[in-house]
Amino acid sequence: MSYLIIIVIIAIWIYFKRDRNKKCAWCNSRKLKFINGQEGSWYWEYRNKDGSRDKRIKDNYQQANYTSQHKCKTCDGETTFVHLVSTKPSKKIKICKRQLSGSGNGERKGSDWELTKGVVTINPNTKNRKSK
Repeated sequence: MSYLIIIVIIAIWIYFKRDRNKKCAWCNSRKLKFINGQEGSWYWEYRNKDGSRDKRIKDNYQQANYTSQHKCKTCDGETTFVHLVSTKPSKKIKICKRQLSGSGNGERKGSDWELTKGVVTINPNTKNRKSK
């Protein structure tokens, strides 16, 4: 009986942890196959005007975003995802943008999507200083 409770708890945890916006931009299916992905440009969290590391900051770190491309197993459409900035960029990081990159079969039911609330646009070639 205790095994059943543990399995139910794990299933609920997996359900709420998954990224709800990671779905096909053509048909809304979640059955996606990873095609390829690549890291974006790396930049320092705290940087000088030229983008170089601000050496006055002890806990400074580099970060980058990740872009992945997936093919839908249901409609054969292709969707590109841009993932949030991270110190360990990968396809496992939550997405901030979904865009159709190749049409699928049938009528389009899905849509492009972009996270707008809480997103900060970053220009890695401008300074960013740690406030005291």
